[in-house]
Amino acid sequence: MKIRFFILSLLFFSLIYSCGSKKKLRQKYGIEEKETKSESKHTPTLAEIFAETITADDLDYHVYNLANDSMEGRETGKRGGKKAAKYIWDYYLDQHLLFPKKLDGYFQKYTASENNKPSVVLSTDRQAYKYGEDFISFFPHDSIDINTDQIIYVGYGIEDPKYNDYAYQDVKGKVILVAGGEPRDKYGNYIISNEVNPYTGRSLPSVWSRNPIKAYILRRNAAMKHGAKAMLYYDPLHKKYFWDNFKKHFAKKKLEVSVKKDSVYDFFINKAIFEDITGYDRPQDIEYTKKTRLYKVPLHINYKNNNDLIEGSNVIGIIEGQPKSDEYVIVLSHYDGQGKHDGEIYNSANENATGVAASLEMVEAFQTAIDSGFVPRRNIVFLNVSGREQDMIGVKFYTEHPVIPLEKTVAVIELDRLGRIKDLGDEEIVADFYPINIAFNGFEKESFKKNIQEMQLYNNYMTIKFKPLVSHDEFTHFMKKKVPIIDYYGTKNYSDFHQPTDTPDKISYDIMEKRTRFVFQIIWQLAYQKKI
Repeated sequence: MKIRFFILSLLFFSLIYSCGSKKKLRQKYGIEEKETKSESKHTPTLAEIFAETITADDLDYHVYNLANDSMEGRETGKRGGKKAAKYIWDYYLDQHLLFPKKLDGYFQKYTASENNKPSVVLSTDRQAYKYGEDFISFFPHDSIDINTDQIIYVGYGIEDPKYNDYAYQDVKGKVILVAGGEPRDKYGNYIISNEVNPYTGRSLPSVWSRNPIKAYILRRNAAMKHGAKAMLYYDPLHKKYFWDNFKKHFAKKKLEVSVKKDSVYDFFINKAIFEDITGYDRPQDIEYTKKTRLYKVPLHINYKNNNDLIEGSNVIGIIEGQPKSDEYVIVLSHYDGQGKHDGEIYNSANENATGVAASLEMVEAFQTAIDSGFVPRRNIVFLNVSGREQDMIGVKFYTEHPVIPLEKTVAVIELDRLGRIKDLGDEEIVADFYPINIAFNGFEKESFKKNIQEMQLYNNYMTIKFKPLVSHDEFTHFMKKKVPIIDYYGTKNYSDFHQPTDTPDKISYDIMEKRTRFVFQIIWQLAYQKKI
C-alpha cells in the first residue's frame, strides 16, 4: 500500500513538474499557451490537401543537396554558387515552369563590383594629371589603355528633338569632350525647355541641366548610343558638387551592380584639362568663335580596375495563373551562402538552403493542384536571388530591372531560416512547438492577422508570432518600390548562425515540414482568392 502510494505520489509530482517545465519553456522562448478547445469536425481546405505533398523527406533531400560540401557554401560568383543556381534551374525545368519573356531562360544574370578606386593615368603631350584632383570618375570599367590624337568637342552633348549636338557627327570609337549647361536664345531663354516660371515669365532649365546627376546620365547615355569610346565632361558650375560626391562614393566599401562592359569610359575634368585641350577656359567662348570641333591633341588614358567582378544570377520560374490574369505573387528566397573561407565550408543549411527547399516543394505542390484542375487566379513567380551575403546585390538588381511589372506584383513572400528552433537544452520537451514568425507591410493589418489566426485554428500545431519588420533584408528593396511584402522565418536566435556548423543535420525537418505547409496555405490564399 505504501509502495503504491509512493508511486502515485511520484507520478503526480512528475506531472506537475513536467507541466511546470513546459510552461517555463514556453515563457522562456516566447511561445504562447493555447486554449484547449473541444475538437470540432473540420473539412480540410484545398490548400491543406495539397500541402500534404510537402514532406519532411523531400525537404531533407533538397537541403542536403544544396548544403552539401560539393556546393562549397554557394557563394555568389564562385563555382558553388553557379552549381546551386543550376540545381534550381534543373528543378524548374523538370517541373515545367515558365521563364519570364524578358529572359532567355530561368537565369537573370548581372555583374557587380566593389567600389574600390581605380588607378587612372590621364596625360596630354603637355602635362600628366592626377586622378582625384584634376579628374574623377564614378562608374566601374574594365582595365584599358587608350591613345588618341583627336578629341571631338560635341558642345553640350545633348540629343533632343529641339537641339542635337550629335547631328552630322561621327563619334564612334572616338574620345569626346562635353560641356555642362544647355543652349539659350539671345534673350537668355532655354531653347529646349517647355516650362516657364509663372512669376517671371522666363523659361526654366530643362532636364539637361536642372539636376547635375540626371543631366550627366543623359549625356552619358547619348555618348553610349553613338558609340563614343570615352567622354570627358566639363561642368564648372557643379564642380564642387561632383568632387564632394566622389569623396563620399569611395568613403564606404560596398558592392554595386556594374554597368555593361561596352559602356563609355567617362571622366569629370577640371579647368586645367579643358584649357589644355581647347585653348579656352570657357565653353561659351568656343561656341562664340565657331572654332572647329576637332582638337588634335595627343591624349593617353590608362584605366586599371582594382575591383573583383562578381558574376551572379537570379533564378526565376513562373507558374501561370488563369489566362486573363495580369497579377503576380512572388515567392522570394536567397539561395547563396557564405562560401568557403580559410579551408572551411560554410554550408549555410538553415540560412538559407531551407528557404529554397521550401520554395521548391511549394512549386511541386502548386503544380499538383494545377494538374488536378485547380488553376490559381494569379501567376506565381518563384524568385531565388543570389548576392544576399554581398550587400544583397541580387535583389537590388531585380528591383531595378524587374522582369515582372512591380505595379502588377500584389505581394512578395520571403522564406528564410525555416529549419531551426532556438538552442534548447532538451528539444524533446518542446517537440510539440512549431513556432513561426511573420512580419508584413502593405496589407491591411487587422484583416490580414485575422485571416492568419483563423487559419491557425485548423493548423493547431502552429504557434504564430507577429514581429516588426527589420530594415536590412531582401524585402526592404520591394518596400521601397511600394510592393506589399510578407516575411516568414523560423528563428534567428541560434548559436551557429553564419558559422561552418550551420549544417543539414542541425535542421528539424518535421518542424520545417509544418512551417512550410502552413506558409503554403497562406500563399495559396494570395494566389487563389478573388480579393486579397
